[in-house]
Amino acid sequence: MDGIIQSLEVIFSLWGLAMLVIGALLGIVIGALPGLGPSIGLSLLIPFTYNLGPELSMLLMISLYTSAEYGGSISAILLSTPGTAAAAATVIDGYAMARKGKANEAISISLTASTVGGVLGGLALLLLAMPLAKLALQFGPAGYFAVGLFGLCSVAALSGGSLMKGLICAAFGLALATVGIDPIAGTPRFTLGMYQLYEGVPFLAALIGLFAVSEAMVMLENRATAAPIIKDKVGHVFMSMALWKKTWRTMLSGSVIGTLLGILPGVGGNIACWVARDYARARDPHPEEYGHGSANGIAAPEAANNATVGGALVPLLALGVPGSPTTAIMVGALIMHGLHPGPQLFTDAPTLVYAILFGVIIASLVQYIAGSLFLPIMAKTVLLPDAVIAVGIMAFAVLGAFAIRNLMFDVYLMLGFGVIGYLMKKLDFPVPPVILAMVLGYLIESNYRTALVSSQGDHMIFVTDPISLLFLVLSVVSLAVPLWRGFRKRSLGRAIQKTEAAAGGAPSLKSMEE
Repeated sequence: MDGIIQSLEVIFSLWGLAMLVIGALLGIVIGALPGLGPSIGLSLLIPFTYNLGPELSMLLMISLYTSAEYGGSISAILLSTPGTAAAAATVIDGYAMARKGKANEAISISLTASTVGGVLGGLALLLLAMPLAKLALQFGPAGYFAVGLFGLCSVAALSGGSLMKGLICAAFGLALATVGIDPIAGTPRFTLGMYQLYEGVPFLAALIGLFAVSEAMVMLENRATAAPIIKDKVGHVFMSMALWKKTWRTMLSGSVIGTLLGILPGVGGNIACWVARDYARARDPHPEEYGHGSANGIAAPEAANNATVGGALVPLLALGVPGSPTTAIMVGALIMHGLHPGPQLFTDAPTLVYAILFGVIIASLVQYIAGSLFLPIMAKTVLLPDAVIAVGIMAFAVLGAFAIRNLMFDVYLMLGFGVIGYLMKKLDFPVPPVILAMVLGYLIESNYRTALVSSQGDHMIFVTDPISLLFLVLSVVSLAVPLWRGFRKRSLGRAIQKTEAAAGGAPSLKSMEE
């Protein structure tokens, strides 16, 4: 109870409310700018939270996270270009509605649905995090190793179209995690004699380089707008009662889907938005409206992608395993403040934990207020030239990389990772597995070696421990499912080609789509 009271005092203090408002305004703008998003926004923000307390830092980041998930719908509706990957499904009906002269209506649906999804996702986090944390306290080293491996396999399997590329990136991230002081022996390794690497590869330098600097390079290279800009002036964004009656059931179903999928490591809003839209369309009495400006076609994905925020924080707080790149960045922020996420955090820093649990809900409400009042002004940010945005990103990236340790070494390292991230994007290698592997590397390695020490080198401990066995099986399943889907897709493709060849013609577009 003391933790709850103290957390509410922090949230409703002048500084706490200021962090929520600043995070909401920044998040909406960052989400609305195509190519950015919560991961890049947080990676640029973390260095500037160093002098804040952990509670205020997390409030600022949670508010930015939730608002950026919503902000992606603004450019999706006005430009037909999703500001975030989680807003991809919103483009279809949002832009269609805007072309009919209903841009305000589309944005109002998006804002309301995002708020509902964020609040319900936050309630799920509040209800689920503590019971799971109590369960996680029963885990041994073998169980924690398997949990970390499962989180890594899930993200590697779901990050992009190629499982092999995802695994290569995860292996690269694990290799980076081995640099520094050996967690068991206490001796330096792979540091190349550089004292700057004794604490490991600077996580923030790698993070800012892989996400922000690489995206700035891509933006400078590709500066074309994909679709005509909607010229409607954004005004009021309050949803009418008629629209509310039409969409509230869809918002609830989208929120439930988003929360459940957000809990699963590696899924997140990118997938939840499509699942929620497909579910809403299947249950809608007028499915023919989808794709032509359906209100429910906007409400479903927007509720889902904001609900994933609360869902993604469940495994982070309960197990210490980030389920997405954005929550992995939040782990880096906690580590920067000398804290490690996981079940022990509930006893070590209860005020911080409850600030996070209540902060998700309150941040969603602040997002609604900030969006309603300031959106007409902030919507103009989508018209900024890519070159201006890219230069701004690079400036904040250099400042952020230098700010933590005051070393130019970190700046040079960040630029190097920026080049690596740019090449990865050009070659279609996913970045999230690298970041997640860097975060989970210590958890996986230290618990793996500790388990072997306790079992005197017997690897059967990972099979005889029921928790470890469960998560090892889930790891195998998470890798097997995309392999099976790829095999079926290739088999169906060959079958279609054979059928068309037997019929004496080339495969038609319709048959390939089927």
